[in-house]
Amino acid sequence: MLTATLEEMQRLNAFIKKKNLKIEKLLAKGHSSRIFLVKKGNKKLVAKIESENSPRHNMIEKEVKNLKKANHLGIGPKLFGFDAVNRVILMEFIKGKTFRDWLFEKKHSKKELKKFIEELLRQAKLLDENNLDHGQLAGAGKNILVQNNRPVIIDFEKASQKRKAHNYTVIESFLFKNKHSAITKRVKTILKETTTQKKPQTNKNKKKN
Repeated sequence: MLTATLEEMQRLNAFIKKKNLKIEKLLAKGHSSRIFLVKKGNKKLVAKIESENSPRHNMIEKEVKNLKKANHLGIGPKLFGFDAVNRVILMEFIKGKTFRDWLFEKKHSKKELKKFIEELLRQAKLLDENNLDHGQLAGAGKNILVQNNRPVIIDFEKASQKRKAHNYTVIESFLFKNKHSAITKRVKTILKETTTQKKPQTNKNKKKN
């Protein structure tokens, strides 16, 4: 069962009271943070609180800095505020499934998947061009949510504006080049492509005039 410590709840309650919010439920728990669904009136939001024994120094400040930059590019859940004292970030609630769940939930059309991938690669390329490396876009695709059939990249906790950004190549490999991945196989099946065939184009793939 998902839980939070007494100390974490005391900090969260202080933040909730200050912002006139209501706690709905705990959505997820990790080594460095707890994710809560909260409401302000009828509006659903997410409160991410740094865990009591978080191994990541200045996690809140780093994620806020990275999310602000992503938001400036039109990427990620919208940041609504943060509390450096109580170690809480308030952001947009993304109502959607993980990319993996969305991909396997039904038979998507080739056109639908191509449009989704083109937008995801566009966002990845934009992050690269602005030196923001996400760092956790591969694996099971849990940091890519799907809302209204559009990708929303979440969790900029481990992102960096210092290391070389390679979001585009990570996404490209994740979708097309991992021969042992069920996600790659599913994408290829829908697009009816082999590894050597043409992938959905973004500006990066188009020839310059």
